[in-house]
Amino acid sequence: MKKVIFTLFSATMLFAGANAQYCGGSGPNVCTPSGTLTEPGLSPASDSLPSVVNCSSPNTTIQFKNFNKFTFGGAEVTVASLTIDTLSNLPNGLCWATNKTDNTWANQEDGCIKINGTVDSDPGQYKLYIVVTADIGVPIQTNADAAGLKYFVRVINQGDSEVAVDTNQTQPFVKHPGYSATKAVCTGIQEITSINSMSIVPNPFNSKALVTFQAEKTGVMTERITNMLGSEVYKGTMNVKVGNNTSTIDRNNLPAGVYFYSIVEGKNVSTKRIVITE
Repeated sequence: MKKVIFTLFSATMLFAGANAQYCGGSGPNVCTPSGTLTEPGLSPASDSLPSVVNCSSPNTTIQFKNFNKFTFGGAEVTVASLTIDTLSNLPNGLCWATNKTDNTWANQEDGCIKINGTVDSDPGQYKLYIVVTADIGVPIQTNADAAGLKYFVRVINQGDSEVAVDTNQTQPFVKHPGYSATKAVCTGIQEITSINSMSIVPNPFNSKALVTFQAEKTGVMTERITNMLGSEVYKGTMNVKVGNNTSTIDRNNLPAGVYFYSIVEGKNVSTKRIVITE
């Protein structure tokens, strides 16, 4: 099994905006670390990861091993812990969780990432975006891609042949020759989100915005706002009823920029991009 060496050498805080796609519910019941990795990184390499098939629920587990040391600012530093903050741009219908409740691993600790859901996405190759925080005595946050880790997921229709991974891909999504022209029609699948028809008006906004959505169930749900680095800048709860619901986003003291507003209920997540202006 191939290893992907994920070498953090920069604290450059870059992130290509997309839904964080976190399932929630991380913990030891999600997946089991193999304990077989001898080098830090992810396994299998994305060019060895089987394609996921539209209208199916893939059984995909990515193994992980944390670092002991890496070079930062020209000096060798010891990694006390590493946290996955965001893993995004998964094909539609999929989300991720790990074997650790806080998505954090200690020095050289083994872990795993489980991909859940039912694929309902255009055939092609998706470039994942991963943001991590490493504790080296002080926390540093970096985009894994900026640090040299590139990871891809391919989507095909049932009956299609495998298409080789293009490891030079820089765009979030590409469709090379060999992929089906259109997406297979999936019927009877259960969506990841229990929230429908979510809209945010106005957007962009400079003070407040009104969120409207349809809910399939009654209960207490979580509102969350994350920035472009995947860091949570607001978290609250709201009582939701079946049918029409509204909520207000208050800017408070958030600086102008691009954010992601999510409504979370268990493993169900619905996210919209929002822009705050001066």
